[in-house]
Amino acid sequence: MSVPLSPWVAEVFGKQALAIRVGLGQALRNMQANALAAHEQAESRTNHTYGSARWQGQFERLQEELQDLPGATPVKPYNFPFELMLIGKGLLYPFQYSKTASDVRTARIPSESQLVKELFTFAPAPAHTQGAFDFDDFIEGTMSAEPRGGLANVPSGTHLILVPFACNVSELLEAHWGIAALGEGRRLQWTTDPELIPLPATVTSPGQRLASVPSQPASPAAEHSRFDHGTEPALTLSSRADADRERDVTPLTEAEPVEDQAGEDDATH
Repeated sequence: MSVPLSPWVAEVFGKQALAIRVGLGQALRNMQANALAAHEQAESRTNHTYGSARWQGQFERLQEELQDLPGATPVKPYNFPFELMLIGKGLLYPFQYSKTASDVRTARIPSESQLVKELFTFAPAPAHTQGAFDFDDFIEGTMSAEPRGGLANVPSGTHLILVPFACNVSELLEAHWGIAALGEGRRLQWTTDPELIPLPATVTSPGQRLASVPSQPASPAAEHSRFDHGTEPALTLSSRADADRERDVTPLTEAEPVEDQAGEDDATH
């Protein structure tokens, strides 16, 4: 059954609205498949690998699916490892709001980080009742939310489009998109009804990205994977020189350690 587009979607994205919604659903499906593949490959008893791969994938898979649409622009927030997609008048921000199927209208932003504060400068103002003694804190918080990095170049009139989804290590449950203000306690105050994003059943693999990890045939080099299956190393023994014996020089049993000249930051440059 097809889900009709809401008027706000057409207003923000124009003729590309349907293509964007399709791309979002496919991106989240690919995200889930990749995260599960990483989890299976790690063979871990925890869900840390799944969670890390899912968090990375929610941004990277989305960019893969939408970057070729006309006018799509990647935006790199300050001190953030991934890019967000700006299309038309919408800046897309995906996040996991739940691990179970729950009412998205009661969702909260996972954390009120500096990035979140900067992103919500592109959202409607929250319904806020100013107390008599918190005016200074309100001003300070507003000033600290000045957009930085790529967000500083986002055109005025851009709307933050939230893409909350629910998933866990077993399945991708549901996804929505909409516009909301950030209220107290990280609660979202929806100014549009969160619209359901249809999720496809199949996975696509742009750039031949694997959705699962195939079993690999054992190579000759991997045949002796246990320490007691390999060839015993040859040991070369040498006698001490007569002069060393006469002077009672302590025998050298290990090679002198070589000082590491590499700095801690070398790997990052």
